[in-house]
Order: sequence, then C-alpha cells, then structure tokens
Amino acid sequence: MTTRALLPHLVGLVTLAGCAGSRVEAVEAPPSEPAVVPAAPPPLAVPLDLVPSTPAPAPALAPSPPASPPRPRSAALPGGFYNPMPGGVFAGYQADTGLDIAGSPRPVYALAAGTLDYSEPGHTLWTGPSDTANCVRFELDAPIAYKGHRITHVYYAHLSRLETLQREGETPRRHVEGGELLGVSGVARHSPHLHIGLLLDGEVEQYWGTFLLANEVRAVLGGYRNGDRLPRG
Repeated sequence: MTTRALLPHLVGLVTLAGCAGSRVEAVEAPPSEPAVVPAAPPPLAVPLDLVPSTPAPAPALAPSPPASPPRPRSAALPGGFYNPMPGGVFAGYQADTGLDIAGSPRPVYALAAGTLDYSEPGHTLWTGPSDTANCVRFELDAPIAYKGHRITHVYYAHLSRLETLQREGETPRRHVEGGELLGVSGVARHSPHLHIGLLLDGEVEQYWGTFLLANEVRAVLGGYRNGDRLPRG
C-alpha cells in the first residue's frame, strides 16, 4: 500500500490516540442535602384529674353487731286483744275490781298497744310478806268503746318481775306494742295470779264505777268463763 493510501488510516489512529490521551473530567453531582427526619410530636398534656392512679385500698369496716333476737310476742285473742298470760286460767269473783288469771309465775304480755304510765313496784294494796308488788299501767293507743264509755287504760298488778322499769311521771314515756312482753306474773294473798284492770274514760284512781268488774273484763276479752284456760301459744 502506498503512503498516500495509508494516510487516512494514520489520521484516524492519531485522532483516536488524542482522544484516548485527552483528560476527561468527570462531572460531579451536587452534594446531596442530609435527609430531614421529622421530629416526634410533643406528648399531649393530660389533666391531672384524668391521669389514672392506683386506687387507695378501701378502709376496713368493723363487723356489724349481731342482730338482736326478736322480742317474744303473744298471739291475738278472738276479742281483738292479745293474750295477756298464755296458759293461765280465768279465776276470781264477779265483783272484783278486775280480772284474776291464775297460774304459776309465767310471762305476761300487753293486751294492746299503748304508752306506759309506770312499770315499777307499788300502786297496789297487796304488799304483804308473800306478795309481789310490781305493777304496770299503760294508756291505750286506741280507746275501746264500751256501753257509752271508753276503755282508756290497762292495769296489771302482782308481777314478780318487770321487763321495763319506768317510774311514774318519768319522761319520755315508753311505748309498748300489743302482745309485747311486760314481765312475769307473781303472787298476792298466797295465790299465784295476775290481776288485770280495764279503766274507763281516763279515770285511773280506780274508785267505784271507773273500771270494769271481773265478769265484764272476761266478756271484753272474748266471752270467757271462770275455769277457762287461755291458749298457750
């Protein structure tokens, strides 16, 4: 090949050599900015009264006292009164100032509801060595109509023991329920019995005509006769 024919090839090689030997500067990328990490939001403020707290232990409660047993009560009689002396026997005499119920000492109950005038020793003529001199008188809550009068008070005599001690004139006056225990029967004139008087129209001194006689008291209680026994219940 002639020199003239090789010339184009030499020029191309020189050009390539120049390109290969020339400095090619790299284009640097702009520095990247650091990534921004979003800050965590601040904690919400919670009112103190809404912040749950550990509940304080409940204070120890004192044990409740045991319930007192129900007080004994007597049953009602057909006449509307309550049994004054269960198991007692009607006794006494027709013109007596009240009704005698015979029987060895046994519980005595209120004939009806009322308010105590007294429940104490005294208030009886029978105060001998063998007599038991406790007496009870109470005013009925609901007076009972009787032959143009009103039965307003009940009087018990000769009790050997009293369930409640209340002096005459003492206040407050204690209220008793019908059938409530008042005491225990006793003795007078060597005879174990309970004496019951029904007093009229608020007259409590027991002068003649202000109380019912024995047979009248039996009739009011339910038509009993001497020798009849009160129910034991």
